[in-house]
Amino acid sequence: MEGKEAPAPAISVVLEDGDLLGEILLRVAFPTSLVRAALVCKRWLHLASAPAFLRRFRGLHPPHLFGFYVKTQTGPPRFVPLPQPPELATVVRRASFDLDILSFDDIMDCWNGLLLIISCGMSDQGATPVQLTGRVHCPLYPARYVDNLPPLPHISIHDGFTYYEYEILPKVSGAGDGLSYFCLATGCHEQDSVLDVYVLQGDIWTIYSSALTEIFQIHLLFISLIVDDKIYNIALVSGIYKLVSLDLASSCLSLVNLPEEVEYMSTDLLLANDSEVHLINIKGSQLRIWHYMVDKKGLTNWLLVDTICLREICVNHMISTTMFRDVGSFALIVYAAGVNPGFLFLCSDDVLYLFDLEHRVAKKVYEVTPEDIALYKVAPFMMIWPPKFPLVKEGCDPKE
Repeated sequence: MEGKEAPAPAISVVLEDGDLLGEILLRVAFPTSLVRAALVCKRWLHLASAPAFLRRFRGLHPPHLFGFYVKTQTGPPRFVPLPQPPELATVVRRASFDLDILSFDDIMDCWNGLLLIISCGMSDQGATPVQLTGRVHCPLYPARYVDNLPPLPHISIHDGFTYYEYEILPKVSGAGDGLSYFCLATGCHEQDSVLDVYVLQGDIWTIYSSALTEIFQIHLLFISLIVDDKIYNIALVSGIYKLVSLDLASSCLSLVNLPEEVEYMSTDLLLANDSEVHLINIKGSQLRIWHYMVDKKGLTNWLLVDTICLREICVNHMISTTMFRDVGSFALIVYAAGVNPGFLFLCSDDVLYLFDLEHRVAKKVYEVTPEDIALYKVAPFMMIWPPKFPLVKEGCDPKE
């Protein structure tokens, strides 16, 4: 009917105003919808894929948690899905999470829509009977690619040092699909330790950075983070928990004290990352989030940015609070956490709970069965960020 629709010139004025169009696109609920909107024309694509716009979009719509991989003592890793809105549920149905290639000995990590699998195999060289290899899959787009990584290095560039821990980390190089991999290898010799970092170049692991220290056996406790060309983790050093910072450019290794209020219990400490370094600590029923900062003079500081009462969340959602009865015990185990979006996987009495820290919601998501024996690892699987936008060929019409 006439008068019901906005005049075409009025619509054109709105859509041709970059600021107004940006505000409209910011209200798109999901990155999948943002990608579809970007297909309208090159102008919309350039606006939607601009770094400044994506930072604002992520602040309003953090990546969703699709589910998690769980590894128990008796079986291969398996995927546990979480309920999703209808649009994202369609994405999940098209995915291939339960990979047939997973075996009992596999260890997995997840980064930003990718699944890393590290497997043990026999080497052709008698001096090295065990060989570690890695594979990287994209469950959301199973036909897109699979990376088969070469065997991890087993000989340090420093004579006499033997590796005892490995970790594969993503190395994002610029825009697009510029993804390579770091290998962080930790070794020791007599009373010294070494942290060697290799980068994958083609099919060869090449040394990238190396730090020697007069500390015996540094055990990194969690999944490492790469922020501003530095690797962060928490380690037990001479009986005290420290934040480990390895500068990849200078090969400088730093050990930083944790906040004084943090109790030194490994089950209560976790790092989380959103282009920054955070420390998540549970004391009693209080979850506290600390932000690690370095000023222009190189001085470090911990800032307490949030305190959340987990007991109150449990009470509001009819969950027993007995897990908080023994303060300082190992009754609570933190398996994974994130800051943006804020979530926490916490296990108590063989029940795994997921806490939505932003909305203050908690629910049971997994129960360890007698066949499982024990829970070994939980790896959250997140939506890919930033979204994968289509490539535009030069010379194409803006409306194509």
